[in-house]
Amino acid sequence: MYVSMSRLRIEPERAPELVDAFRARVGLVDGFDGFVDLQVWQSDRDPGEILMVSRWDTRAHFTAYMRSREHEVSHARIDPGLDAAITLERLEHLHTYEVVAE
Repeated sequence: MYVSMSRLRIEPERAPELVDAFRARVGLVDGFDGFVDLQVWQSDRDPGEILMVSRWDTRAHFTAYMRSREHEVSHARIDPGLDAAITLERLEHLHTYEVVAE
């Protein structure tokens, strides 16, 4: 299991707009080889902090998606004004864990 977590920052009053954009995503990643799932989390203490957490079978699958046309198309749909308002505070990769219990 490979996990990527993007910590995004946006002005709190624009956070609902970002959340709506995630809810309306086209879902091109959903059918991508090696993709497991994607969750978007919003802090209950700081509404301007949004985490995007995606899980993949392997890092190679994640890297292939990040270089894909599907990724490019998905990001091209983001309103330019909203995109400019988002700051990537941190990108974390939890490297290759084995799920041992569910």
